Amino acid sequence: MKKNQHLSQDFIRLLEERKNQNIDDQISEAGRIVTVIDSVDSKIAYAQIAKRIQNRKSTSLFILTLSRIAAILFIPLLIATIWLYNQPKTPVISLPFAMQEINSPPGIRSKIVLPDGSSVWLNAGSSLKFRVPFDSFSRDVALTGEAFFDVKKNPDAPFIVQSGTARVKVYGTRFNCKAFSDENKIEVVLEEGKVSLNTGGADKVIEKIMKPGDRAVIDRSDNQTNITNEKIEKYIAWHDGKLVFDETPMQEVAIQLSRWYGVEVVIDDPKIMKYRITTTFDNESLHQVLELLRISSPIDIQYIPATVDNITQEQTKSKVIFSRKN
Repeated sequence: MKKNQHLSQDFIRLLEERKNQNIDDQISEAGRIVTVIDSVDSKIAYAQIAKRIQNRKSTSLFILTLSRIAAILFIPLLIATIWLYNQPKTPVISLPFAMQEINSPPGIRSKIVLPDGSSVWLNAGSSLKFRVPFDSFSRDVALTGEAFFDVKKNPDAPFIVQSGTARVKVYGTRFNCKAFSDENKIEVVLEEGKVSLNTGGADKVIEKIMKPGDRAVIDRSDNQTNITNEKIEKYIAWHDGKLVFDETPMQEVAIQLSRWYGVEVVIDDPKIMKYRITTTFDNESLHQVLELLRISSPIDIQYIPATVDNITQEQTKSKVIFSRKN
């Protein structure tokens, strides 16, 4: 506002000065103005003005075009954003799985093919529990009893057997694991490959590396582990249908016969506990085994067949009684 007032006052003062000019002064000033006008090249001036106008038009046109493009892109982007925001959130879908448990009752041995193609021979009186399908990063099984494993190699997914306080981790190998709940010892025997054995239980990690021919025996009471390298045929031959006794104490013989044939074995004379048996039975029947033991040892054997209760209709186990010969 102040600037406009200042210009108005200068203009009034200029008009007052023109009133007081004489004729000669007015003619002289008019001549100067005409001289200045004549010195201007009208074509060049017009070109410069036209160029400035054109530049302003081009800039305005570019800004207008850019604004239109931005508007065209913004509208569908806005619509897509709103649509995605209002879509129901898709939950993460986990692959369905089930827990599978295989039981092999006394007197029965089973062969199982696991989801990854690994083979398992499950001894009598044993059970194996595992997830179907396996995880992509780990193949876990839980064993109660005894099993021989022939594991398919998979570097990306180790095969893990949890049995009592022992945890066996392998990538591809053949080994035997024995962990019956009524026995104080856990036994791991490696035929080929390499396994990592953790005997610390759930509280801590005590890792031991086993090599072929190694037999590890873990004491359940204190998790103490003893590893020896020896002939392992007698510990793993059962999965081929063989019972191998090599200086085996009579009590251990009785336990194995009980599981193998599903019978109750009773040792009638404590002195028999001192006896040791060395022999191999290859797919013989129970009666053949008992007859061979009677012939080759100072043991007398009595066999009592199974019976069925008339009231409950429950069947009892056959019974084998070991006693000394007279």
